[in-house]
Amino acid sequence: MSVVAWDPESADAEAQLGSVLMIHKANRARLGPMPDMAFRDRARHRGLLLGMLDAVITGYILYDIPRSNLIKLVHVCVGEVSRGTGLAREMVDTAIRLHPRRSLIAASCRTDYGIDAFWQSLGMHVASERAGRALSGSILMNWVKRINLEDGLDLLESASLESGLPIAVLDTNIIGDLFSPPDIRRDHREETVELQADWLQPLVTFVTSGEVDNEISKNQDQAVRTHLRAASQHLTRLSTLRPGDRTLENVLLAATDTHVLAKDPSLRQDVLHLVDAIHAGADYFVTNDGNVHLAAAGWNLGEHGIQVVRPHQLITALSPEPFMSDFRSNLIDDGDLEWRDVTSDEPGLEPAFRVYEIETKPNAFKQRLRDLMAKRKTIKVQKLVDKQGSLWALAALELDGTTLRLPLIRAIRGERGSTVAFQLLRHFRRAAWEHHATRIEVADTAISVTLDAALRADGFSDDVLRAAILGPAAATVNALALTSTAEVALAERHQWPLVVQGAKMPTYIIPIQPRWATNLLGLNDGLISLRRRGLGLSRELVYFSGSRIEPKGLPARILWYATGDKTITIRKIVARSVLVDSARVSAEDAIARFGKVGVLRKSEIEGAAGKTGKVNVIRFQDTELLGRSVSRHDEIFKRYVKDTVQSMQQVDSQMFDDVMALQFDGGHAV
Repeated sequence: MSVVAWDPESADAEAQLGSVLMIHKANRARLGPMPDMAFRDRARHRGLLLGMLDAVITGYILYDIPRSNLIKLVHVCVGEVSRGTGLAREMVDTAIRLHPRRSLIAASCRTDYGIDAFWQSLGMHVASERAGRALSGSILMNWVKRINLEDGLDLLESASLESGLPIAVLDTNIIGDLFSPPDIRRDHREETVELQADWLQPLVTFVTSGEVDNEISKNQDQAVRTHLRAASQHLTRLSTLRPGDRTLENVLLAATDTHVLAKDPSLRQDVLHLVDAIHAGADYFVTNDGNVHLAAAGWNLGEHGIQVVRPHQLITALSPEPFMSDFRSNLIDDGDLEWRDVTSDEPGLEPAFRVYEIETKPNAFKQRLRDLMAKRKTIKVQKLVDKQGSLWALAALELDGTTLRLPLIRAIRGERGSTVAFQLLRHFRRAAWEHHATRIEVADTAISVTLDAALRADGFSDDVLRAAILGPAAATVNALALTSTAEVALAERHQWPLVVQGAKMPTYIIPIQPRWATNLLGLNDGLISLRRRGLGLSRELVYFSGSRIEPKGLPARILWYATGDKTITIRKIVARSVLVDSARVSAEDAIARFGKVGVLRKSEIEGAAGKTGKVNVIRFQDTELLGRSVSRHDEIFKRYVKDTVQSMQQVDSQMFDDVMALQFDGGHAV
């Protein structure tokens, strides 16, 4: 095999040209019309290369050099017997070697000729298209490739790759998500468009491989092809080493699981994108193709300094601390539980928190989670876990002015699910209030039956967007036009942290030992908490009292008075609750019915019963620790309580109002 430039001054020049014209005429159907005189004129301008096998001309290249940086291929043709020998590629390589100062090679070819794969094998990509001249309505693709890279990149590519910023190469599916017309449905669009966020642009350089254009050209809708090319034109197309060096491409394909490759043959094209990214020194290859992520596990990409990531993972890797860095709450009052940030679609999250009746396929949940994680600048995604790593809840938070939005809120399934869901709502109400929000919205598109019940019980609206208004911190019963204690209790629940003043609700002081205050109320007195797991998630609990008082006019107020024991002396009012029920029953009945929602042991419940054998079961809910406790030496305490507090006793309802007046600072609870 040999390739030589045709010399019009040589002795056999005319014979050689005759052989070339014969090859041209035999293959005219795929070359387009060109009169002999026009052919001869191009050839005389040193634009003709002869391809020979066994010293016989079996192919040729006709090309122009219209400006200083371009080689324009007019014809690349080999006879039928020479196809598959590599002669065409050798002729193109020779044209490039003969013009070492040229930086671009280009060719135009109709798609109906069926030889797009040949241009791709040369490492060329489609830069644009136009209508052909055929009556059948042909399409002419314009193929290009940067050449002679040893002399350096062109100015545009140099500016992109030498910016000093991390380089992220976008796969074709990412280009489609970002730039497809809005009326075209794209499953990953919500996640992907976050790559266009203004705050992210100074942190990364986005580029793409020329292979993207080749894949765009396969779209059957010409309008969409044109739109995608125009919309993505600002992205630098990477140079390629194909076809001269395919070593890395072969290594990656050899390392690809054969079953995955058989299932998705398009992985071969994906490898081309990735290889161009590696040769360009890119840091990230961004794709939503699940099979690419699966195959990447076996590609040992660490040695090439590149990661295959989804959009939300790139955003996580590049973004500074999210806006709600202080939104790590210990407000779920259980020392065994903590919130942890979620930055990837961890395998255990989907089976634990997918709402099966709504999210019928696992990917529906996974994509929703990725969409939210991609909004890392404005949305914080967290999971609630215990010390063993077991999952309890999952939530996404977005603070928008005076609104705390929850685009995702999930609780574990099973018997604990309703308790967790109910407490989550109070937890996020409290978190919203601490961040000066006055409204909370649940925007999750998959509301479970359990969460729906909790939302209704907590006073959220029944609209598509479940919402609740917080506060104000305090208001009078007259201003709210409330006419009963039941309405007062309901208003305080639905508008938490509202405290209704002047409600004249029956009010009881209940003494409680410090260890039980710590375990039952969540009082943080510096002692090691022995609180039973899950009690911190309960908004309704019981306390067993030996008092013979039977509270009347329920619901009522409770002021919890922490006393003293062998370890510590407190003697302060430390918390408040709503008393919803009270029953005087036998110790045996109390243990059977309520033992699991209290903190006393069997012997202690029996001890509280005393000689009568009966114990007062106090059922209470919506407990709040006081920001400012009230000592027995304080004027307020002495004004309403004349004796020591040894058992439950009723006090004037005004005491509750006076205690709560201490809790407000500038209209906000402390």
